[in-house]
Amino acid sequence: MPKRTALLLLAACAAASAGDIAVSLPSSENLGEKISFLKDLRENSKLDPTQQKDFNDLWKQANNVASMNNRCGSILLNDIPDEACQHFYEVELPAFEAKFFELTGEFKLNAVKASNTLSDKRAMIEACAAAISPEAYQVSNIMTIMGEVSPEPLDDGMAMIKYNLTLAINKAKREAIEGQLTKWYEACSEGIMSQDDYSPLFVQRIKKQVSSGGNYIDILGDKIVVVQAKQERFSYYVNDRFLFGKSILAGAKLLSIDKAGAIRFINTSGIQWKDYAIFNEAEIQKKGFNGRMLWGDRTAPLRTPRVFKSGRIFKSVTIGKQEWAAMDLGTGDWRHALQTCPVGWHLPTNDDWIELGNFVKDNSYGAPIPVMLKTSRGWSSPGVDLYGFSAKPGKYREQQQQQSQNTKVCAKYWSTNNVNQMVANYWELCDDKLRLADADMRNSYSIRCIQDGNFSFKK
Repeated sequence: MPKRTALLLLAACAAASAGDIAVSLPSSENLGEKISFLKDLRENSKLDPTQQKDFNDLWKQANNVASMNNRCGSILLNDIPDEACQHFYEVELPAFEAKFFELTGEFKLNAVKASNTLSDKRAMIEACAAAISPEAYQVSNIMTIMGEVSPEPLDDGMAMIKYNLTLAINKAKREAIEGQLTKWYEACSEGIMSQDDYSPLFVQRIKKQVSSGGNYIDILGDKIVVVQAKQERFSYYVNDRFLFGKSILAGAKLLSIDKAGAIRFINTSGIQWKDYAIFNEAEIQKKGFNGRMLWGDRTAPLRTPRVFKSGRIFKSVTIGKQEWAAMDLGTGDWRHALQTCPVGWHLPTNDDWIELGNFVKDNSYGAPIPVMLKTSRGWSSPGVDLYGFSAKPGKYREQQQQQSQNTKVCAKYWSTNNVNQMVANYWELCDDKLRLADADMRNSYSIRCIQDGNFSFKK
């Protein structure tokens, strides 16, 4: 590997090789709601001079953040974020949200005062319940990916990126939430308690709060707990290449505060991904190493155009350490399928299909493998196409059938492996699973190609 390549890789990943870094982009969800809340405060609240100055600074910051979010949001839909957007998501947005939590917590608690009269105590409890809304604690806003990455040069203009990443709580969000809840506890702890237990009205108000994101606040034992109401998943991409995914299950306790004011966050220790990915040197030179964490059904598979000397063009996608064609190259019998893939590519073996299935299973959030590989159209049960494999139902001709059949339930792909001179293996992608089967070689099934070798690095 030329010295220029090694220097290039080290420059591209200088920050990563220095130690622990954040390599994900925090969520900007609910930003519009925050700005709307500030606008309402601006028009309707009476603030003292100090609060007015803090509020004016925050309002100006909110407008700058909104402008950057609009610009960077459109970039994120299609491409890798530039340095300004990277800085916005990693620094500016968390700083704004930390200040937002701090100041709005103060505004909401202005009316809180201890009192023995029934009407005043009711007003205090109402204010304290409103000041601990679950909207502030969305799982997609508080979690991030942290860790170490390091580059290694390889032959043939390729580079290995080794990574050791963990799921963590966003530091800025943790500090902001801890600050807000500490102030909340100081202002409200006495008023919301009744004979060493929570006031009945406070319990009623808390249990009625459900956020738009689906989480809610509950009281479990001596703790006020933010609970994840439904399963939320994220996918982690580097330069738009999927590396791994994880689900936060329904019922997960995101954070809590007890009667003594102690704040605890969900334990993410032990949730770790340690592996490597292979990139083209030119790709690293152009884009560097950019990670992003996408929540929900949003996906960003990178489909690479492939142009061959024959003039044939198709797109490919990297799934784990394999590169697959991102489309079928027609249908045909087994012998025709063996000759269809262009030079440097081949009809997948059973081992190729098994490796694909294992990778998808490990990153499928508990969903069946086909759901993650199928397109969203054409199926009786559509998929989400998380990896860009874009499996579609086919029109198949089988020897035992009088005519071709269209199916919206299964896709059938030839394997290179044969059972005997008349029977070969194929892989069936149905609603519930990816499974091995065998059939007459004269049947007509889908043809999908995989690149020779893969991105595995054998020590």
